[in-house]
Amino acid sequence: MKIRYQAYSRNAIKADPQTMWVGPWKIDYLAFSDPAQYHKPPLLVIGGAFQNFTSYKYCVERIYDDFPVILVDLPSLGSNDQIAHDLGMEDLADLLYGFVQAMGLGKVHLMGLSLGSAIASTFAYKYPAETGKLIVAGIITRPRKSWRMLVDESVRVLDEGRMDEFSQAVVLYLVNYQRLKETGITPTARKLFYRQMKALNDNERERYKINGRRLLSVEGVLGYPNCETLVTTGEFDSFTLPWENAAFSSKCPNSTFVLIDGADHLPQLEKREVSLELFSAFLNGRPLGNVAGIRVMPKGTYDRLERRRSDRWAPSNTRGRVISESRIGDQFRFDQEVKVVDVSFFGCLLKLERPGFSLAEHARDCTLYMTSPELKLELLVFDYDDAGHLRCLFKHGNIAEAERFAALLKDDAYFLQVAGEGKLHKIYG
Repeated sequence: MKIRYQAYSRNAIKADPQTMWVGPWKIDYLAFSDPAQYHKPPLLVIGGAFQNFTSYKYCVERIYDDFPVILVDLPSLGSNDQIAHDLGMEDLADLLYGFVQAMGLGKVHLMGLSLGSAIASTFAYKYPAETGKLIVAGIITRPRKSWRMLVDESVRVLDEGRMDEFSQAVVLYLVNYQRLKETGITPTARKLFYRQMKALNDNERERYKINGRRLLSVEGVLGYPNCETLVTTGEFDSFTLPWENAAFSSKCPNSTFVLIDGADHLPQLEKREVSLELFSAFLNGRPLGNVAGIRVMPKGTYDRLERRRSDRWAPSNTRGRVISESRIGDQFRFDQEVKVVDVSFFGCLLKLERPGFSLAEHARDCTLYMTSPELKLELLVFDYDDAGHLRCLFKHGNIAEAERFAALLKDDAYFLQVAGEGKLHKIYG
């Protein structure tokens, strides 16, 4: 079987995909090329959890003049509605290899964004002879515990059928609400994202859970590809943090790590022209330093990247109370006063008055109550030490309440930026 390319048009990218089977597994694809580019290695774009083929139309339009472009949806990804509980990331990379072989593609370039990055990088590691260049955005080497808790919480809320809370939480997890001014993600865009999540049908909900569990099953990457690799993300990515992307890049022997200025987790949407110019320059071998709106990070500087997610503040009133959602009789199973050491939009550091906390029992069932300002913030506790410190994420599941909280953090009647060396300064977390 040989790949059959078609001319690109905006109607063609909206058409039903072509389908091929590798054993019992379905692969959906659309293949575009100018006849003058047939001889070149194609760029395979691996669909992620939420993107459909039209999500990549601008990418196809930009790359089409230089390379063939093949959009691929593997089982349970993108718009491929096949339920595939048993396929992990390596299995999906192997399926992609089967597709490449069956279509007689030879060597291919690969692009994987967000969830698709793990599949693309695994393919490049396992099948170096078939790999030309690799582009990944939003990738991590070993998921941090707090990140796992966020993904697991979203799957749990969806399992319980709490669709409105789930939909709002996904927006709040993937959009950095502390950097909306810089990223320019508009209220309209955020509302559309929320509506997209809330409108998921039964099949799409099941596939979200499958992909969430795939992510949770990953202990680390299988290996690091030797091919020429571009690793990139937005400078304000709060889901896969810049330093985590840099950590992956540092282990790839032939990689370049690039930050996209003013972007969040989805720079190809938020800073589209900059992202597309970056991708085109990389694939065509042009100097990346000539691309406006990016920062090429030299190797050896990655450890200087801030590891925290956002600005932190110290409350003027540090008193709070942590109470569990569960009871024994008429008593809360956990109820203790705490000192609120500092807070960010995403979480907080608390100090128990009396050390003694069980992560096994209470990591997911506690709420922080504060007065002045009056706040009720549900917690995911991901770390506890013997000195009584709790490191927590907030279970944001209501956009209006989260926006109120973000506004309060900027009100110096209640919060001040964390003090250091006798003066106020910003730190990121």
